[in-house]
Amino acid sequence: MRHSLLPAALLPVLLAACGGGGSPTTPPPGTGQGSALTTRLGACAVVNQSADPAASSCLTGAYTGKTLSGAECSLTVRADGGYDYVSPTLTYTFTATAQATRVFGHNSIEGSHQVIWLINDPMTANEPKELNFEARWGANIAAPKLEIEAMKHLNGGGSVSSTCNVPL
Repeated sequence: MRHSLLPAALLPVLLAACGGGGSPTTPPPGTGQGSALTTRLGACAVVNQSADPAASSCLTGAYTGKTLSGAECSLTVRADGGYDYVSPTLTYTFTATAQATRVFGHNSIEGSHQVIWLINDPMTANEPKELNFEARWGANIAAPKLEIEAMKHLNGGGSVSSTCNVPL
């Protein structure tokens, strides 16, 4: 029988991860939603204005925030590039097609990051939709933010839009 012993230095980490060892009930600073999002977004490939659907695959997941009026809003990005946007004034599902226009970019300069994702399908016959996703954070960013603007063009003219701000 083979036995292995964990180094004593790892024991407090394992106890905290398992809820033992008196771990705090609130997360320590820098471990909230913003930290997890900036870690995930920071892992995106550094590219400039890529139209390749694979470039934006790092955005897959859920984003929850508040509209400008303080109401809850969310964006769920699927692996196929489609997404679901939900807010009190605008809720829709977008399924990416081969004709969808996509632009993805991630710039990382001196500890500051900017991630953008623009996607729309102007050829959709039934109420074309647009999404603008922009995140900025890091050493030289005074006000880190993730702002998501969703828009649906209505048949017969006009549009409905919503802005969702996600804490970083």
